[in-house]
Formats: sequence, structure tokens, C-alpha cells
Amino acid sequence: MPGASSSKPNRPLESAARKQTPPESGVEGRRQPPNREGLRFVLGVDGGQSSTTAIIMDELGRLRGIGRGGPANHIHEPGGVERVRQSLRQAIAEACIRAGSRRLNIASAYLGMTGGTPEMEQVCRPAVPGQQMTLGHDSLIALYSVTLGGPGVVVIGGTGSIGYGRTATGQTATAGGWGYIMGDEGSGYWVALRALQECTKADDGRRSGTGLTGILLDHVKATDLWQLHRRIYSGELSRPDIAGLAEAVGRAAGKGERTAKAILREAGQELGLLASTVIRKLKVGAAPLQVGYVGGVFRCGPVVFEPFAEEVRRSAPAATLAAPQVPAAVAAGMLALEEIGLKVTDGVRKNIRDSLPSLGEIKS
Repeated sequence: MPGASSSKPNRPLESAARKQTPPESGVEGRRQPPNREGLRFVLGVDGGQSSTTAIIMDELGRLRGIGRGGPANHIHEPGGVERVRQSLRQAIAEACIRAGSRRLNIASAYLGMTGGTPEMEQVCRPAVPGQQMTLGHDSLIALYSVTLGGPGVVVIGGTGSIGYGRTATGQTATAGGWGYIMGDEGSGYWVALRALQECTKADDGRRSGTGLTGILLDHVKATDLWQLHRRIYSGELSRPDIAGLAEAVGRAAGKGERTAKAILREAGQELGLLASTVIRKLKVGAAPLQVGYVGGVFRCGPVVFEPFAEEVRRSAPAATLAAPQVPAAVAAGMLALEEIGLKVTDGVRKNIRDSLPSLGEIKS
């Protein structure tokens, strides 16, 4: 999944996803032609702070096409509404073309979006084809990507961070998701800020020197911290660009750089705290439990994963830690199938797995 997170207005996670059933329309807003194969198609979208991915799936679970677009987040920023719509249109149009037509008969669209609020719903609707649209949140499709529809807990450690869980009876809980100013602890953006702060302290002489400075500067091809400062505060580097510095922190930790390792250990603890808080809210710590981990911060390796796992197992000793089984956009497609009354059977899951390689690499 691209880096994903949310802000507290996303509390509609606690209730059912919203559905809209618009007049039938194609990608270009025209009436759709009949489906020559006699199959229904669904659209799954994973919209996050860094990028948007859309997939087309038929009712048998065969993946037909994939498309990618830009960020789909923060609609209240200047230009945010049009940015989200453009990202959606780009990703959906490309997916439809790769599936064989710009005017596919989309029976159901499920969108997992950072910022799954009523306002986001109104923003997305004009850009989404189909007979029915359901707006969920990226945390729910992240959970599906791990459990394939079963109960469990998932933590997203991407550009932002959030924890989400759902029980077998449908009870849900969240932790985190306060956004990059008020929270997002353990996220890529948070890791990047912590690294930049340690570098500026070293530059000032408020702490001893750190090899992290040179690694970060090399990552963004800057000559010194002041040049990087200008690029950040001028807006040349976007929030996802800044969060991308976490990748460099991960490389530094892999080389044994002590400051980088300390930051990433703390990130793992913070991400684990999101999971343990959700577990406590749902009161599921005593039973076997699947806990998923999604997002680029976890790709930094054991330095993040080990403190994450330690924190989780304090609350749920019998927990099984699991990476995604399918990409988030594909999980959204599974939810789209369910929205039109189609069960995600073992046969459907097999078709999904068998057809995944045809789409190429998709980041979860």
C-alpha cells in the first residue's frame, strides 16, 4: 500500500461505509455499453497520501487491469479537491484501458481513501464510474489485505500512521490517525522529521555529529542542510517527498548508524502502541489474533519490526503477525464484490492470486 494514514475526521471508520448509487455512467460520463462477456466488473481503489492505485476485477476474482495516479488526500488544502479528482481519474482511466475499454460496465466501486469523510465522498463521486460507489477508509482495505475479510487488527506505517481493528461480530476500533501535525507517530513523515531534527541539532552543536546528515543530503541531492531547508519550506519537496526520507533513514540504520537505529526503534514502538491500543479497546488480547503490518516503514526491517512485535505481544501474547496477502487496491476490489452480494470464496481468492502477477508489482 502506498503510504497511508488518516486524520481524526476519519472517525466514520466506526460506522458503516457510505454508499451512493448514481445513474449508470462510464469513465467519460457516458452510458456504458453491455458487457459482452456477461460478467460484472468491480473497481477497487487505494487512495493514500503518496499515490492512488486502481484495479479492475471481474466477479470471478480475475484481475483485469491496474492504473496509478497521484496523492488522494487533504482535500482542504489549496487545490486539494482537484488533486484528488485528477488522481482518481488518472488511475481509473488507466485501469479501464488496461482491462480492455475506457467504458467498462462497473457494477460496484469501493474506495479506500485517506480521509474517508462525507466531504471526501462528495469530492470522489464525480470522478468514479459505476452503478454503485462505496467510500470506506484505507484502514479497512488494509485489514482486508491481511485477513482477506476476516477479523483482526492492522497497523499502517506509511506516509502517515493509524491502527484499526474489527472483531468477528463487527465491532471496530481505531488508534492514531491524527495527521502529520497532531500525530502520525511512527510514520514515514514522523521518522523523517525526527531524523531532520537530529541533523540540525548536530549542525548547531547541540549534540554530537551524526552520519545521518550526509545520507539524508545524498538522498535528496542537496549540498547542505540549508539548501534542504529552502527546498522544504518553499514547498519544492512535498509531504510525501519528506516522508520518503524515511527510506534513507532505513538505509543508514542498515549500515549501523546509531541515530537512525534509535529513531526507527522508537517508530516500531509507536506503531506497536497503535496495535496494542486497538487490541485493548476491542478486548481481544486473550484469544488468538491476526495483527497485520502495512506500509513502507516496516520495510526498514528488524529495527522496526522487533520493537513493534514486542509491544503487540504485551497486549496479545497469542497474536500472529502477518504481512499483507494481497495489495490494498485488490482488497478494495474484494470489498466491492461483497457490496453487490458476491461472496469472496476460496475460488475467488485463488483467481485473485493466480492473476496478480499479470498486474506487475503493486505496493501494499
